[in-house]
This record gives sequence, structure tokens and C-alpha cells, in this order.
Amino acid sequence: MNSISKLLAICCIAVLLAGCGEKRVPPLSIQEIEDIKKRIDNTGTITDSIADILVKQQRLSPLNRPKYKGFMNKIASITDDQAESLTEISELYLDGLKSITDEQAAILTPDYDGLLIRSLNGLTSITDAQAEHLSKGRILSLDGLTSITDQQADSLSNISWLTLDGLKSITNEQAKHLSNVPTLSLNGLTSITDQQASSFSKIPSLWFDSLTSITDQQAESLSKCNQLSLDGLTSITDEQALRLTKVRSLSLNGLTFITERQAMILGSVTNLDLDGVTSITDQQAKSLGNGLSLNLNGLNSITAIQAESLSKVKHLHLDSVKSLTGEQIKSLSNVQHLYLNGLTILTNGQAESLAHGRVDLLSLDGLTSITDQQAESLSKIERVELNGLKTLTNGQVESLADGRVDLLSLDGLTSITDQQARQFGNSSKHLALNGLTAITDEQAQFLSISMGTLDISLNCQLLIYKYKKH
Repeated sequence: MNSISKLLAICCIAVLLAGCGEKRVPPLSIQEIEDIKKRIDNTGTITDSIADILVKQQRLSPLNRPKYKGFMNKIASITDDQAESLTEISELYLDGLKSITDEQAAILTPDYDGLLIRSLNGLTSITDAQAEHLSKGRILSLDGLTSITDQQADSLSNISWLTLDGLKSITNEQAKHLSNVPTLSLNGLTSITDQQASSFSKIPSLWFDSLTSITDQQAESLSKCNQLSLDGLTSITDEQALRLTKVRSLSLNGLTFITERQAMILGSVTNLDLDGVTSITDQQAKSLGNGLSLNLNGLNSITAIQAESLSKVKHLHLDSVKSLTGEQIKSLSNVQHLYLNGLTILTNGQAESLAHGRVDLLSLDGLTSITDQQAESLSKIERVELNGLKTLTNGQVESLADGRVDLLSLDGLTSITDQQARQFGNSSKHLALNGLTAITDEQAQFLSISMGTLDISLNCQLLIYKYKKH
């Protein structure tokens, strides 16, 4: 479980293509973008002008910065001037850097709130001075570090969100310092002491996914966290389960089996992840159905009784379930946020049941095709993810574009017709079409008039911008 990825999943839902009030710079051509990528691939460097260009281009779509992540992470060295320019990018990924100077560390932490994320996972060591400079930022990822000094731990404790997944061990003193970080990821640690667990108990959000065992005392200490991930555990005792129920959001994805009593105990956890569990009993389902959010992505099937029990959960993930009966779908239609990405077949009746239930977010990425009737039914749900679809008919697009759907994700589409582009362009929805890598000028013109937000490949985005009214 990657903490930075979790943040991006929350923050970066769509690409903003609508006007934002300030005068925009002309976008680069697709060829110019490719030339920049090629230079970085071949040399690992950028020029001062390219640094300025990257900053300006990312302003075109403030929510689209992750699309630049891939080739920015290939930058192997930068100058001080380039570092100065790049600080205007709020999500800065420079994992290709193997080292930086103290001056660059200071530059990469400007005295304003614009720079949100700095990812420097290529660094294998930092100086105490660099740690002090970097500590002035908000979110920092230094997963390449395998050790830190006590002084560096003290400095980094000022970060709001810190990942140090490369650390294999820490001292009690370092744990004490790092306990001041509100969100901390230490997924490289395979063991901790009771004293360290006591220190970490003050942290609201904590990731310890490589721990293979904990003591009852450690469970008691860590239970004071609001969010806790212990995906490395393959078993827990009833006593540990009881203590961990105090955690509001608990991830135990390493467990492959739980007892009836553990299910009853863990059922009181508000948000629970048990993706490693491959089967449950009807009684366990009844116990686990008492929470707010439940992940059971390891289950391949469920019974009708289990579907009824699990339907009481507001947020439910069952992504490995391959098929469901009409009765089971009807029960699950009471779930507010429902993820059934393992389903490969959906009947018209099941789609209708889901549309008339309480579902307002439905994810069915396992479907590779739908009928016109299903498209009409699904259009009544507020947020729909159908990323497995390879094609849609014009009629299906019309239903989805004109329906109640506010957020529609169709990342599996690799092409669309001009009519579909027109239909999407006339809607005001949040639309994801990341599977499209090329569109015609006419399609770009249609999509440019959309009043909603559009998440699409960089190449397509630049072409759409060409026709956007500014």
C-alpha cells in the first residue's frame, strides 16, 4: 500500500480543461513534447528553457500533473536554476536524481505553499543540512534512503506526510522524533520494539506493511492510530484483534484466514481491509457487515446470505467475485459505493436492479461489453466506472452522456467516433478517456466545448487545447 499513491487517488480524479480565469500560455505541439521526452530519455538532463516549459505546460491542466511523472522521473541531474524553476510545479517527481546539493535541497523547499509533493526516491543518502532544508515542505518521499541519522529524523519530523520505505531499521530515538509526523510510511521495517510502537502511537496515519509479527503490547500502542496498515501480518491473535478494533481505518491484507471470533471482533472496525481472505462463512459475513467500509477483494464467490449481510456496508469492494445471481445483485444494490470489477457478465435485469438501488458509485471494470438497455440503466447512477469496455455504440454513448451520470470513466476505449466525441463534448460530466492516445482534429474540436472535466492522454489534451476558447 503506497501512501503517496493513496493521496493522488484522492486528489487527482480528472483533468481540468475548462478555463481557470488566468491567461494561459500556448500549449506545445505533440512533436515538441516528444522531443523533450527524447532528450530526457537520451541524456537524463533538461535545459533551463525546458524547465520553464514544463512549469508552464503543467499550468494548462492543474489536476493533470501525474501525466508528466513518467518522463520527469527520468531526469538524472539538474542545475540550481532549473531547480528554482521546477519548484513552481506543485507535484514534483524527480526520482531519477541520485544526489542533490545542499543548495538544491534548499531551493526545492520554497517559502510558500505551492509545492505540495516532492518525490526524491532516487536519493540513497542525504546530509543533515539537506534534511533540515527538505523538512520545510509538506509532503516528501525519500524511499531510497536505507538509513538516517538521529538529527535527520529530528529535522524530517516537521514534514506533514513522509515516506521512508527504504529504511530497514530505526533507533528508539529516531522513532521518537518521527512520531511527530502526522502521516508516516515505514514499509521497509520488518520489526519494531515495544518502545518504538509506543512512540508511533501518537501518529494519526501509519503504514507498517513489512512487519511480520507484533506483540500484544505493540497492538495496544498502535491501536491509538486513526489509520493503520499492517499488511505484512499473516496471522493475529484474538487479543491483538480486540486491541486493534480501536483503529478507525485498519488494513490487514496479509491475513488469509480469520476465525469466527476474529470476524466478530473486527466487525466493529469502521473501515476494514481484508483482501487476503479467500473465503468467509455466513456468520463471518454477518459480523463484518457492521462496518462502514469493507474490502474483501480476495473472495471469489459469496452466498445469497452473505450478499444480504454485506449489503449493510456503505462502501464495499468485491473485485474478485466472478459472478452474481439476480438475488445477490438486488441485495448489493443497497451499497452506496460498490466495486464489482471481477464481474465479466451482467444481465439487463441486474443492471436495472443496480440503477434502482442506493448505489451512487459503481465500478464494473471487468465488463468488456454492455447492451443498449444496460447503458440506459447504468446512466441513472451518479458515478460509473466501465474501464474494461473496448467499444461503445453511438446509442450507448448517448445514454451515458445524457443520463444522470456525473462521473464517467471509460479508460478502456481506444477510439471514438465523431458522433461520440460530439456527445461527450455536449455534456458537463467528469469524463475519463485515458485509453485514447490519438483523436482527429474534428473530435478534438467537439471535446473542447465540454463544460465538464476531461481526463485524457497528454497528446489528446494538447490537441483539444488548440480548439479551446480562451
